[in-house]
Amino acid sequence: MNDEQEQPADEVIIWGYKYTCKKCEAHRPTRETIAAAQEDQLEHRNRTHSGMQPDLGDPVEKVELRREPPPNEPTSDLAASKEGESSGGGGWMLLVVILVIAYLASK
Repeated sequence: MNDEQEQPADEVIIWGYKYTCKKCEAHRPTRETIAAAQEDQLEHRNRTHSGMQPDLGDPVEKVELRREPPPNEPTSDLAASKEGESSGGGGWMLLVVILVIAYLASK
């Protein structure tokens, strides 16, 4: 799957890396980092191919690891409170004005 392929707006693709030996068809689990997949590659080369790269190749490829919901997506209850937070603080300003008026009226 390529980076550029379409994905639903309600999901984020988390990419991982997978090592595959094309000569002996060995596969390792998909890893979170390319470094971990390269460690699998070196370990397999050392154990199976005397430390050499197999004739048919043994690439570390970028593959889909999992899909997750987008970060910071508010739920419906939180969406209403987030809208109020983004209003510029008008509620706080009104409270300050009321307190100032009450203070001045008490003198």
